[in-house]
Amino acid sequence: MKLFQKGELNLLWPFYLDSLISPMFYLIPAFYIIYFINLEFSMFQIGILMSASYLTMLLFEIPTGSVADLYGRKFSVLLGNIICAVAFILMFFFTSFYSVLILLALTGFGATFSSGAHEAWTTDLINKNKKSLLRQFFMKRMSIDSLGLVISGLIGAFLVKEFGLSIIWPVTGASFIVSFFILLFAKESFIKKNFKLSNSLKKVNKQSLKSINYAKNHPILFYFLLTSMVWIIAGGFASEISWVPFLQGLNFPEHAFGYLWSAMAMIGIIAPLSSSFFSKKGKERQFLLTIMIIITIITIPIILVNNIIAAFIILFPLLFLTGLAKPIERVYFHRYIPSKLRAGVGGVESMILSVAGIITAPLVGISIDYLGPRTTIFLSAILMIPAIIIFSRIKKD
Repeated sequence: MKLFQKGELNLLWPFYLDSLISPMFYLIPAFYIIYFINLEFSMFQIGILMSASYLTMLLFEIPTGSVADLYGRKFSVLLGNIICAVAFILMFFFTSFYSVLILLALTGFGATFSSGAHEAWTTDLINKNKKSLLRQFFMKRMSIDSLGLVISGLIGAFLVKEFGLSIIWPVTGASFIVSFFILLFAKESFIKKNFKLSNSLKKVNKQSLKSINYAKNHPILFYFLLTSMVWIIAGGFASEISWVPFLQGLNFPEHAFGYLWSAMAMIGIIAPLSSSFFSKKGKERQFLLTIMIIITIITIPIILVNNIIAAFIILFPLLFLTGLAKPIERVYFHRYIPSKLRAGVGGVESMILSVAGIITAPLVGISIDYLGPRTTIFLSAILMIPAIIIFSRIKKD
């Protein structure tokens, strides 16, 4: 079987190349929790820092998503890359809690320009030129992205050992600059609208209201988005803010987190590509519901874990299942959105997830400070149960 179909690379090569190259220098996920712990921030403070970017995403997601619908998805994504690059590079020079808080808020603002727009850009481009590529594109892009992250873990382990943890910020900023220049060459099917600047804000507001009403009144998207919010809250209790101190408590060395990140990214390569074997077209709802149930069952034994091997036996299957579900979830989500509202509704989704992040991150920090990371991860399994109940209310297509 060919990895790429005829004409696929001619159309999509910048997106695939960006998914490979820019993640190689994205060092944040493996080390940022350790970096903040070394700055002597409490876990509650770290939770507040994580909420900062979610808050700006909440405030600006719908307007920036609608700007993409009106002015162009490519312009929006490139602008977001520049903002994020500047913010991450500045993180190298500031270490106080409030300066870090402001800069992370800036990264959240930058992310709003690309969160919904990036998927809308590629989805419309593929649908216009060769619709059959869409399902495989999401799977392959996520796997290629994970291949880049495998390398980033190795690069990160070397750079942190040689230059210290602070090096992660300028190198991560460079990843967004690389992405900017690669995506300059990407095609766009979007037709820009001509209207007076004085009317643009009114049009943005109108587009935002259309996107919100469409998502709210849609019989599938409403429950999908509500499930996503609860899932994010549950996942926050089992995210890196919990796993990093949990693994440190099991005597896992700091420098080894880079290698762990590479191993996790290897799972991220395999899982999305495997999703086509586990899920059939038209059966996405049943597949996603099954994944949520299995994740809940696997997480529960964490309360008994007291060694590193047992921790990995739980962690790696959770990562695989999450990677397995992600491309199917994206296809399922975009199936019910018209092109003219795609970036706006994507912004609605990101806004809802931002609300979940704002609520969750400080609560997770408090839970870790008072209950410990092991119990915090266990709570994620309990919180998954409402997500399963809500998602099960979705009727068949």
